[in-house]
Amino acid sequence: MNPDAHMFMQDDFYQSDIDVAATVLAQVSLKAALKLWGNDAKLAVEAEAKQLHWRKSFKPVHCKDLSAMQLKQILESHMFLTKKHDGLVKARKVAGGNKQRDYVAKEDASLPTCATESVLLSCAIDAKEKRESAVVDIPNAFIQTVVEDEKDKVVIRIRGMMVDVLCKIAPEVYEPYVTYDKKGNKQLLVICLNALYGTMVASLP
Repeated sequence: MNPDAHMFMQDDFYQSDIDVAATVLAQVSLKAALKLWGNDAKLAVEAEAKQLHWRKSFKPVHCKDLSAMQLKQILESHMFLTKKHDGLVKARKVAGGNKQRDYVAKEDASLPTCATESVLLSCAIDAKEKRESAVVDIPNAFIQTVVEDEKDKVVIRIRGMMVDVLCKIAPEVYEPYVTYDKKGNKQLLVICLNALYGTMVASLP
């Protein structure tokens, strides 16, 4: 694909084609990833679970030990996967932070960041001018950030395959806290001790 294929000229300035940009930055759900990449997707989920566990990101809790406010603010969690440029399948556990908008003010969770369009434009320029570039990956960079303020620690609900993987990694830590929802599916409540993608305050300095 041409490096600037997602851009088009309108009203004398460039705009991005959302469909093409979405293709370039595509992430898929766990269910879709298992169909697409099979065992590679499973290994990616296990690797993500190990990282989160070894970094002491989760503290499992019982529902009865949470306050009424914590119960109200429980966030669902999701697993998204993508295939990187080197062919490696990468999994990422994220929190559904949209629910936080009800009780976290926007000004308390805003941090100036680079627009996606700006990043893509810069990449297009680099490619057009044949500039040298390097890719640097800092393993677990985000989840190495410890959430120090108690009020910023969120409770998330983990479901499905991730529960089984965590129990496989450290059964003595997670199994006592596994419960079942009304449909009989396994679920696990954990307090996030480290920053987790999707939470509104996780990326603040």
